[in-house]
Amino acid sequence: MANLNVKINDLLLKNPVMTASGTFGYGLEFQDFVPLNQIGGIIVKGTTLHPREGNDYPRMVETAQGMLNCVGLQNKGVDYFIEHIYPEIKNIDTNMIVNVSGNSPEAYAETAARLDAWRGFPQ
Repeated sequence: MANLNVKINDLLLKNPVMTASGTFGYGLEFQDFVPLNQIGGIIVKGTTLHPREGNDYPRMVETAQGMLNCVGLQNKGVDYFIEHIYPEIKNIDTNMIVNVSGNSPEAYAETAARLDAWRGFPQ
């Protein structure tokens, strides 16, 4: 079988297939449909410093070409991710890449710093 490994700096992927952030949730939502351990990496939905409700409804529209959405990065915040989501996804044998999001450079930096400082997060 061909070697499909891909290396991005120090990150080694078993193949170049990665999910699109937001459309794949945290991965668990698709475990009944896709063997998650065969994906090169799962880019989890956007994670912000503080919980975020997202945009007001309606936030999706069907078009002739597909669907447009502007959900607005709805999530429960980085602390919730660390305490509740990561324990649920940490044993999936693939790379979990956190999509850090925010509304200012400081918010991006603080969210990334909290992930970086958390000792349970792989380095």
